Amino acid sequence: MVAGAFSWLAVLLSFVFAGVLELVALPDMLRGFRPEWLVLTQMYWLLRRPDKVGISFAFCIGLVMDVMAGSYFGIHAMALCLVTYLVLGMHKRFKMFPMGQQAAIMFIVTGVHLMIVYSLRAALSYADNGLDYLWQAFVSALVWPLLLVFYDRLVFMLR
Repeated sequence: MVAGAFSWLAVLLSFVFAGVLELVALPDMLRGFRPEWLVLTQMYWLLRRPDKVGISFAFCIGLVMDVMAGSYFGIHAMALCLVTYLVLGMHKRFKMFPMGQQAAIMFIVTGVHLMIVYSLRAALSYADNGLDYLWQAFVSALVWPLLLVFYDRLVFMLR
């Protein structure tokens, strides 16, 4: 294959991997520290191939997240589309940042995603525990460098 070839198999495997990690059962005390695997995976592919994995793809992944979380249909889809739009506007600059700055931006991106989701849940049914979602955003930022290396190797192997 050509060096710049795009592999839908790599995209599929990465999202299946992230979906499985989202569904892994955690103890109650660790549930608030679960990284946002599908959001991070969407951001990875958005940064690598924004022409192939864009806002419409984010909408579909958001609907899958809604089904997996058992939340109101469309909450995750809307939140993921909004953060995808924000990242899409800066994806060329984002790739030039050092890993620490990328992780800080991923903290903000996942924090905004979770803020939208938790705000809509609170408006529609019940309020969650304040700003506890920031721990999930923080852990997602810590996981970002490892996920970046893992997905880069996966893409390299599947070319």
